[in-house]
Amino acid sequence: MSSFWTPSGEHEVPTDSDEMPTTNLSNEPGGESEIDPETTAAMEQQLREAQEQLLSVPASQIVANHIIGLFELAALHLRVDPPDLEEARLPIDAMGVLVEQLGDQLPEHQTLTAALHQIRLAYVEVQNQTQGNLDE
Repeated sequence: MSSFWTPSGEHEVPTDSDEMPTTNLSNEPGGESEIDPETTAAMEQQLREAQEQLLSVPASQIVANHIIGLFELAALHLRVDPPDLEEARLPIDAMGVLVEQLGDQLPEHQTLTAALHQIRLAYVEVQNQTQGNLDE
């Protein structure tokens, strides 16, 4: 048998594919409980519904929403005091890759391009302000 480590200790992993390790779902040492079948079925139904809802939306719209999320993440890092330029850089770069490479495949491509331009300008302005404060 092999094992793997978790914060709650070392656990043996059965080599026989028919054996399933028991999961300790309670907070008590050695305590074991299972999720009842009714709860499991409800969770699986919710997952199916979420997947169906996701499939009902065009992928391009979902990608565009994620691009806006990257914009918002970068803006958050630029607004904190002091601004975190290092953390803002990655979402801006990721946004740039998506907008510039996917182009017209994205809905509202011009709007996303304008948003990319705006966040890049904001980054440069914050960077210049930060440099100006360091020089004083």
